[in-house]
Amino acid sequence: MDFWPAFSLSGGFWNFVLTESFGQFRVVDEAADADIVLASVFPHEKAQFPEKTIAIIWENIRPNYEFYRFSISSDFDAYQGRNCRVPNWYEELVWNESFRGPKAAFAGAMHGHGHEERVEIERLLAPGEAEPVVRSKFCCLVTSYREPYRALAVEALSQIGPVDIFGNVAGAPLLQSKYEALRDYRFNLCFENSIFPGYYTEKALQAWAAGCIPLYFSDPYFSADFNPKAIINRIDFRELAEFVEAVRRVNDSPDLMAQFHREPLLTSRPNLDSVTAFLRGAAKAITGRDIGG
Repeated sequence: MDFWPAFSLSGGFWNFVLTESFGQFRVVDEAADADIVLASVFPHEKAQFPEKTIAIIWENIRPNYEFYRFSISSDFDAYQGRNCRVPNWYEELVWNESFRGPKAAFAGAMHGHGHEERVEIERLLAPGEAEPVVRSKFCCLVTSYREPYRALAVEALSQIGPVDIFGNVAGAPLLQSKYEALRDYRFNLCFENSIFPGYYTEKALQAWAAGCIPLYFSDPYFSADFNPKAIINRIDFRELAEFVEAVRRVNDSPDLMAQFHREPLLTSRPNLDSVTAFLRGAAKAITGRDIGG
């Protein structure tokens, strides 16, 4: 119920997670006929059957337990065991050999998302190239809409070099893999849409996987997920001017740039153990019987 356009449980990340948790499951047409209801936040409102509803919240929205019984979200808080954290960027990973290829959920749609191939976990854990290829272009931004602070950052970074802009904000969706667009750039401006604890989307991961140094903006806890030595995060600087000066120093120094490229994006291996255990526990609380495992 209330998921984003093109969401389906017939495939994709959440099909994979549910299969890992429960084995086989069947989707029914009516919430009244379901053992468990999955809901999202489009709109974020009280479920028809809150006692058997689990919310999947991949937006910068806090859970509301008047609306549902359990939640899976980006939020770090466990809310007394009612919430399990699954970061948004987990959808970008190759979890096994059968779970590969681009997401394609929005391919050809208004936002142009979903063209990027999923990334091997081992690649994200490994150091980058000791001698990275020198790229000819300074920085780019891929975005669907004009967010005011990103626009300020583009203006400020333009003091160093041209910042090229792709996506709907430039007049047309990027209907190709972002990796193709980013391959000529040294930096990718990839600020999150807003600062929210634990809300880390695909942006920094795709910038790093494309061989760019991510110019990121998130909450200060991002090191729980990502290696801070591989990213320049605006949150670490009091003013935008200080952030821009840090980017300038790296851009002007082959040694500093190589230092960033040698760092892996991840320092610990992600896994789905917590969410599969959470879903089995939530299912038992809702249905009164063991499912999966």
